[in-house]
Amino acid sequence: MSAWRRKALGLFPDLRNDIEDPDTSVMGLFFELLSRCRDAHGRNDLEELRRIYGFADWCASQTAKELWNAAGVGFYEHLADSRQTFDEIPLWVSKQVFEDIAGLLEARGGRERVAELRRRYR
Repeated sequence: MSAWRRKALGLFPDLRNDIEDPDTSVMGLFFELLSRCRDAHGRNDLEELRRIYGFADWCASQTAKELWNAAGVGFYEHLADSRQTFDEIPLWVSKQVFEDIAGLLEARGGRERVAELRRRYR
């Protein structure tokens, strides 16, 4: 079993069937986690948010393009699609990851909104 699947199983045991399915890619998992992230923000479910953002951060820090790319384009850039998730980026995303994904966020959320987030990181 790949490292990302082991990591995901430890964090999201309720998604075991999807994670163990050989047809599930890490990108596909991120689309599921994005939906869960939005719901967790709405419920203020801090534990769920810690797991989701922790997995995304772990993937973003890996050397395998499959993992960091999936985190960027399958998860992080879509945080700009919801006002709540976008506004809370500085609470959940490290400054280093934010700088790595700022271009993706600008493409979806606009340069001015990203500049505001950048100011909040200072």
